[in-house]
Amino acid sequence: MKHKGSGDNKKFAIRPFSAIKGIAVEKPGPEPKPVVTSVNKQQPGNQAEDDLLFLTEMAGVTRIHRHAKAQQPAARETAQGKPVAPVEPDESSLFLEALKELKLDVSFSDNVPEDDTPGPARKISRMRQLRRGSIRLNLEIDLHGLTRDEAIDALASFIPAACRRGQQAVLVIAGKGAHSPGEPVLQGAVSDWLATKGGEWVAEFALAPDTLGGEGAYVVFLKSGGRQ
Repeated sequence: MKHKGSGDNKKFAIRPFSAIKGIAVEKPGPEPKPVVTSVNKQQPGNQAEDDLLFLTEMAGVTRIHRHAKAQQPAARETAQGKPVAPVEPDESSLFLEALKELKLDVSFSDNVPEDDTPGPARKISRMRQLRRGSIRLNLEIDLHGLTRDEAIDALASFIPAACRRGQQAVLVIAGKGAHSPGEPVLQGAVSDWLATKGGEWVAEFALAPDTLGGEGAYVVFLKSGGRQ
């Protein structure tokens, strides 16, 4: 039995990528050969000419030895070195130079500033000033011939008045006192008053030197500025 249309039948084939056209995959070509640059060998004649030219240019040049070259930085370092600090003048020299430029009338004294503190050192200091003339006795009171009470009353008026007048020191001549033969009653009374009631005006007092009356008189140093 023959099948109808067998001559017209074609083989069935599946070509899923037949519709895609224009895409072609190139085959990898051969790798490019490296370019080799030929180096021309220098002719023997050219080498000789170059050597002659080099020797001509180097004529008169002195070769530097290695040991001299090594020593050069050390010498340079020593020559340059650290900067030397300027020498500053001594302080005493500067002080003397400054004094030379100043015209000063300078005088030195061993006088001790006065205060109201009694004591042997202060008495010696004020008595020394008295002997040198730094302290002068411009006022004095003579209690000779007065009774004890009269002498104390006179002293109580004299000392404050002298202090108000700015006197530094006064001389009080006590003597022995009337009606007290052989006994220095008046001298003791004057000393007691100066040490107690007179403390408001008296800084200190001491027996006068022989030139001012000796044991029969007192040098009384007064406080400055009146009553304290």
